[in-house]
Amino acid sequence: MGAGRLRAESGAAIHSANATRFPSDYQGKPFDDAAYRAEQQAEAEIPRQPYHAFAPALIAWDSKTPKGTGWVGKEEPSASIGLDAPDSEGKRVIHYHVTLNNYRYAVFGWQWGTPADLPPTLQSYDAVSFSIRVTGTKKPQELFFGVTEAQPAPISLREYDPDFTDGSWHHITIPVRAMKWTGEIPAERAVCEFVFKTFVWDPSDYDIQLDQFTFDRTVTPPVAALAPNRAPRTVPIARGQVIPGKIECAFYDFGGEGIAYHDTNPINILSGVLNQQNRHQRAHATSYHWNFRKDEGVDISFTKDWADLNHTNLVDPPVNQLYIGGTEDGEWCNYTVNVKKAGRYAITALYGNVADAKPIHFSINGQPACECRFPVVTGSMHKWNQTDVGTISFPTTGIQLLTLHYGRGYNLAFFEFHRIANQ
Repeated sequence: MGAGRLRAESGAAIHSANATRFPSDYQGKPFDDAAYRAEQQAEAEIPRQPYHAFAPALIAWDSKTPKGTGWVGKEEPSASIGLDAPDSEGKRVIHYHVTLNNYRYAVFGWQWGTPADLPPTLQSYDAVSFSIRVTGTKKPQELFFGVTEAQPAPISLREYDPDFTDGSWHHITIPVRAMKWTGEIPAERAVCEFVFKTFVWDPSDYDIQLDQFTFDRTVTPPVAALAPNRAPRTVPIARGQVIPGKIECAFYDFGGEGIAYHDTNPINILSGVLNQQNRHQRAHATSYHWNFRKDEGVDISFTKDWADLNHTNLVDPPVNQLYIGGTEDGEWCNYTVNVKKAGRYAITALYGNVADAKPIHFSINGQPACECRFPVVTGSMHKWNQTDVGTISFPTTGIQLLTLHYGRGYNLAFFEFHRIANQ
């Protein structure tokens, strides 16, 4: 889903002057499923500090002395943002209102400072806090917070306060360590604004009021001191998915937006929004499936009994098969692959698509390699087929950067690469 004001197209993936060489300046890392599962387990075992473990060290914005200006996304013509009239104490809180159709991305923010104000740097503090109230007849299921418009992995408020949409005021504290960027958070990351984003699957009409944004420091031992001692996990260094073999689309590289992938929306609208609904957390799946890479921009889901396997498919997908969905024109993912044998390969895809879906493309080390055409239009992204879609040549063996370029109208599960004999 397009991102309105938020994000411009980042163009193509890494370019290299030589298609046979892995780009030396590529910063992505191969995805390793075992390492990912271990990391998710380790994160789940770390105690979460309550909001009262932090104390305000700097008040960035307060309704007693309001400053700055608000803005809304380009795709929300009905949206408005401003300050409420003063209450009995003279306070003026930020007030955002919007009415949205279904399947819609929305973003708004409040810029309270400029670089000339010498704003605080994120790494100087341990957490960010704010007060929020969400009201309305059709409230959003999820709401995501970021400290800048370009933050690639906004934070779900539901993870810190599941009841934030109950109509009352809530005080939410988000640790800085939870704000994931590409690589480490730069020490000079100056913060001049706060941004809220959501994606609605159903028509929505709601108001959001905000007050007292603060930068906080811990007043109790940090979570590392509270976590139980455990032996360090030893995980082999990932060398990428192997060709010949199956490339799982959801196993794109680590590295973030603009490095490992480009997605037109920073929110994972499937794992991060849709699959957080109870009815999408199917009994045949686990939290691994419905939370898969939910903090990244690529939209990922899994095949479900009532959405993908309750009708006749051309080829039935495996239950719980992870796939990339919610695709939009201009999006791409990088895969570090280990090519065992050079030569020409036939490509087979497991997919669902709609009638106007465009061909997809692969590139190798930043250079165009092939166009894949799907001979059968399944008519629905949840009606699946598996068939040959094209050929590709890998001129050399070893580690290569394979980039999948795709557009609107696909669910993409995997591609299998079969070497063609004597070619």
